[in-house]
Amino acid sequence: MFKEIHKQFERKETDLYHLQQQEGFSRYILIRSLANDHLKKLIKDTTGEELKKGKAEELYEKLYLSDISEEAIIKYIQAKYPEVRDERMEQEVYLPSIIQEFGNVKCGVRNDNLNDTAKDLVRDKSIENKADLEKKVDELLDGTIRGYILWQYYNQVTNDLIEHIFNDHENVIPTLRKIKYVDFMVKVGDKIIPFDLKITHISDDYFDLYVKGLTFTDKGSDHYSVGQSKSEIEKIKDHYKSVKKPLSLPNYGGLKKIEIIEILKESGDPDTQIFLETILSARGKIVTDIEKNLNSVEWWNYKYQGERLFKNNNRFFVFLAYKDLFEDARPLKGNLEAISEKVVGKLDSIIDGDFNTIKYYYQKDKGLEGAYEVNSTSVLVTN
Repeated sequence: MFKEIHKQFERKETDLYHLQQQEGFSRYILIRSLANDHLKKLIKDTTGEELKKGKAEELYEKLYLSDISEEAIIKYIQAKYPEVRDERMEQEVYLPSIIQEFGNVKCGVRNDNLNDTAKDLVRDKSIENKADLEKKVDELLDGTIRGYILWQYYNQVTNDLIEHIFNDHENVIPTLRKIKYVDFMVKVGDKIIPFDLKITHISDDYFDLYVKGLTFTDKGSDHYSVGQSKSEIEKIKDHYKSVKKPLSLPNYGGLKKIEIIEILKESGDPDTQIFLETILSARGKIVTDIEKNLNSVEWWNYKYQGERLFKNNNRFFVFLAYKDLFEDARPLKGNLEAISEKVVGKLDSIIDGDFNTIKYYYQKDKGLEGAYEVNSTSVLVTN
């Protein structure tokens, strides 16, 4: 049984929710979260065999086949975690103050692809001489790339700090080593449920579908169907078209929603300002409404996840959204106090099975197309 579970877990296309249903997975995932030194210690304590060497896979299997109980593994993890935590905290002692002083931060690079950003420059045929080229390179380095590196640092640091909120909770079984697809575990009844932590802003595309109309259904392979009302972006574009000529506005083709809104805002047109206030008020109401039931936001983040990082694994989402801005809310990731309050509240009830089972039909990649089912839960942090 070990070899089959291990083989499936190591496969790139593994459906972790499906694997989780198999007998022996709870035991496997607990053992899989241990570092080599911990494995050797537990093997010696359980079997008396002292191992100086051994590949990780061999150690996993030896402990899996031993007489150690899953409860004993959990107690060992809980006893050892404070040492791991102290090591991490020592390395991170300056991080909270750095985040507090960080100020505004924006990613500025689409899909984290610096190569595409460089291509835009090297293919720029408007450059007339070397001096112009040097100037544009300097602007790119000092603007976009500098902002990208700062964002990556901010993103990683806040991730590390937020993980402590989870691992310090009494209902969480932390991992003693980094393990793919699993950031923490929870015991629900006699099963170990692994969760992947995802901290993300709510996408504009989700808001568009919400405004079109999302209807829950327990039938079929998708928990939600999309209605036929006009989306948020369609309403904004309709207004833009109606005032484009009289206000001498530029074409909006290729512009993002926030860029269209900024042009409308700068127009100074009184009727347009009233329209923007109305659409912003509607957005604020949406955020308030979905906070009461985040099921559809979880569904959207599975159904429309990117092909490159597609995974059907259990997730705990920390969603971020502004009530009074159309910008993406990733800067709220530094609001650790608000995040902690929401997360702790959810973790207090998670061992009672306080999470959702999401059904979605994935279509973005033919090789992955199909009906999926998965566990998820979430909190929403707003301004």
